[in-house]
Amino acid sequence: MDLISQIVNELVDDSLSLNSALLKTKVLASRIGNKELLSWANSELSGYSSENNLPDYRKHIWNALKGTILNGNWKYTDQEIPTMGLDEDFEKSLRTSNFFESIQSLENLVNEKGTLGTPIRAEIIQMIENNWRRMGNPYLSIISCNKIIPKANIVAIIASVRSKLLDFMLSLENEFGENTEIKDLKTKNPEITNIMHQTIINNNGDGNSINTGNENSLSNNSEVAKSTQNTDFKL
Repeated sequence: MDLISQIVNELVDDSLSLNSALLKTKVLASRIGNKELLSWANSELSGYSSENNLPDYRKHIWNALKGTILNGNWKYTDQEIPTMGLDEDFEKSLRTSNFFESIQSLENLVNEKGTLGTPIRAEIIQMIENNWRRMGNPYLSIISCNKIIPKANIVAIIASVRSKLLDFMLSLENEFGENTEIKDLKTKNPEITNIMHQTIINNNGDGNSINTGNENSLSNNSEVAKSTQNTDFKL
């Protein structure tokens, strides 16, 4: 059908925003009455409200951990923060982030200048600091600490959505033919949902080389913002 062909043509042009293809996918899902496809398209367009429906390709994305520290009379900025010795699940929560933002927001973040980061809460910083002091540096203090998000990891999420949606649309064409009408697809929703699970909501981790770690009780949301880098100086 023409709508599927339009979506395919937009997806193969990676200079175009994914928003348009997702909007057309929303129209397709609505017209054929596929609630699961509609829910996924809406979540990618507007952002995910909870971790319960967050796809694997948006979970446990690696981030650096950097901050500003005092050590004696010296102040260091943009320093890598060690986490060796912390509880394994706790450490993984510090080293990874979940991304709930809409595709449009993620695309905008990629185009932002500067470093992307999200701050660590003060009580968590205290736990990291105590651990670092136990490693043999009792005079060390952490002033601030941030998760630093490589833009390449956000690009990988966007590319994953594009690839999965393209696989889904091509599978529809292959299964039902390029000239299938809306009225015919309305009767094929069980098959369409099955194709969706095979191509979009597949939880085997394929294509997600930056997916690491296990979820834990600590909040691990991204809420990414720009940050700036400073140089070291003596107090």
